[in-house]
Amino acid sequence: MQYLNLAEENYSKYGLSVIQLIQIGKFYELWHEPDTPSRQQAYSQAELLVESFMRSKPLEVMPSIEQVASLLDMRIIKRSLLQMGFPTYSLSTHLSTLLNKGWTVIVIDELVTGKSGPKQRAVSQVYSPSCNLEDCSELSYLLSIYFSQDDLLGITLFSAMNGHSIMFPVSWMDRD
Repeated sequence: MQYLNLAEENYSKYGLSVIQLIQIGKFYELWHEPDTPSRQQAYSQAELLVESFMRSKPLEVMPSIEQVASLLDMRIIKRSLLQMGFPTYSLSTHLSTLLNKGWTVIVIDELVTGKSGPKQRAVSQVYSPSCNLEDCSELSYLLSIYFSQDDLLGITLFSAMNGHSIMFPVSWMDRD
C-alpha cells in the first residue's frame, strides 16, 4: 500500500515524530495498521521504559493516529486499518495544532494526470514545527529608499521569501 510504504520512507528521512496525511478525494486521511507496532511506537516504548524506570510509572504507548485523534478531537474509524480524516479545506487549522505539539507533518496530494485508474500521489509539502504557516499566495516586498546629497535617490525592493531584489538609482537631474 502506497501510504504505508511512504510512511516507512518518511520515518527514516524525517524522524519518528512524523504525521503523514494523504489526500483521498476532498479529504486528508491518516491510517494505521491495528495491532502492528510501528518504529514510531517502538521508539516511544523505549523512551517510556527509561521514564518508567526513573519514575516508576506504568507503560502507556499510543499509536500516532490515536495521539493525533486526541489532539484534534476526532474519532478513529476501525476497519482493516485504523482511519481518521478531515476535509482538505481545514488543513491549515489542523497543521497549526500538530506543529505546535512538535509533530512534523507530511502532506501527500493527489496528482492531476487526466488518466483513469488508480490516483497518483506524491509528497507536496513537509511542515516542521519551526514552519511559518502564513498563507502567502503573493510575494511581499520590502521597499528601501536612500537619499544622497548629490541629487541621487536609490530605490531597492527585496523579497525575503525568494531572495529576489531589485535595485536602481534615480538622479534628480533626470527628473522632468
